[in-house]
Amino acid sequence: MDHASVSELEKINKNGTQNEIFESKDNFCRKETQAPIRRQILTCFGTFMVTLGSGATAGFSAILIPQLQNSKEERQYSIEMISWLASISSFALVFGNLLSGYLMERFGRRMSQLVLCVFFVSGWATIGLSNEIIYVILTGRFITGLCQGWLGPLGPVFIGEISSPIHRGFFLAALSLAIATGVLMSHFFGTILHWSTTSILCGSFPLIGGIILYYVPESPAWLASKNRIDECIASFQWYRGNGLEMKMELDKMINEQTKKDTTKGKLESLQQNIRKPQFWKPLLIMIVFFLITQLSGVNVICAYTTDMMKELIGEDTSKSSAYIAMLSIDVLRCVSLSVACVLLKRMGRRPLALFSGIFTSTSLITLALYLYLVSTNHIRNLSPAISLGLMAFYIIVSNLGISPLPWNMVGEVFATETKGLGSGISVMMTSIAFFGTVKTAPAMFHSIGHQGTYLFYGVSTLIGTIFLFFCLPETKEKTLLQIEEYFRGNKKEKLKDELQKNPLLQI
Repeated sequence: MDHASVSELEKINKNGTQNEIFESKDNFCRKETQAPIRRQILTCFGTFMVTLGSGATAGFSAILIPQLQNSKEERQYSIEMISWLASISSFALVFGNLLSGYLMERFGRRMSQLVLCVFFVSGWATIGLSNEIIYVILTGRFITGLCQGWLGPLGPVFIGEISSPIHRGFFLAALSLAIATGVLMSHFFGTILHWSTTSILCGSFPLIGGIILYYVPESPAWLASKNRIDECIASFQWYRGNGLEMKMELDKMINEQTKKDTTKGKLESLQQNIRKPQFWKPLLIMIVFFLITQLSGVNVICAYTTDMMKELIGEDTSKSSAYIAMLSIDVLRCVSLSVACVLLKRMGRRPLALFSGIFTSTSLITLALYLYLVSTNHIRNLSPAISLGLMAFYIIVSNLGISPLPWNMVGEVFATETKGLGSGISVMMTSIAFFGTVKTAPAMFHSIGHQGTYLFYGVSTLIGTIFLFFCLPETKEKTLLQIEEYFRGNKKEKLKDELQKNPLLQI
């Protein structure tokens, strides 16, 4: 064999060896990437299952109240009692929010969810075993509402801290999908089963979620804030992997923790933190954003779906038609939120919020105008195709942005040291608004009619959307530290320069 042939064989062998090395590296990197994603999906699914219980709590009154009113005992329930059956869970939200901020900071995100699951299951069991004793039902509704408020800030904070920036928007949007799915499941079970059996089935959601969360680690950001560095490193590597980019983010998280002045008392540190722009700026934005969500009427529809469907279809409609319309709306809500999960991964939060806000207000105002023209006989006959079509359009556009985005962003925008307080206050305000809108809805329907109620919700949403246009930032694919820097007051150009100098910070 000549020298040239030997050289060619050496090249082939060398190239083959290099290709094998590159392929093995690619396979290793792929495995290193896939394992953390699977773990994030598993953990998020645990919180997703607990959140199904929150959605079921929101939708349960829509099947509970009609079944109680049509029970064999033929008890008469006043409008006041009916409104309490629907709204007492939203009244309890406020107390859950107050507990949530303290417990997640004191005991950790994961442990708080485990304790929450115990109370959640007990609340659903109380309703299911109440034997139609109204005050026992109210007690169970209060407990499940308390847990719903407890989970409100806790779930998004936990998911936001354990997920990668590129997947965080999708996972957080999935929590809103979980709420809608919980509403659908409670309505579906209640359509074919007695409400007591439905409550037992709804209690299985947080039970399954609690079992999953028992086997996953605590949030690395919370462990870092408690100076438990070794546990933080182990947790971060379990959730995010051991790549170079992940190591840089972990080092930055730990460095931020070491910079903090640990000689100050908790109260003194809290007083200083709440004066910082990275606390009060996102707090103001999130309070307004959550208020927009509630004043758009999304939870009123969950609580009074059957009655509202009868109004939109016509008073002479059968009971089965109202239930079919209710389930159709629930399915449409879930489909819309599924689309929102995909869009949030591809688009920014800001474009979706503005698009959703504009068209949500437009659909509500148009529906109000149509119902007004029917009530004043300018349009002689109510057309279910038009009224339900406008309602369906409202469900689609509201669940593409206005409904899921506040829950998505509340886990992103606050700094670690004030995340419990900031998210707790934000969700507490939405809980107050939630209770107010659900409690006052029957009185508003009675006094100003459905058309006046829809008009109020539409105008409120429009005003809120104008606020978001001027104040809502973009958080897509930014790390939590980058978002904190934005609210701290650093100029956008400076942030862009840093990202250009070190592209690894974008991961």
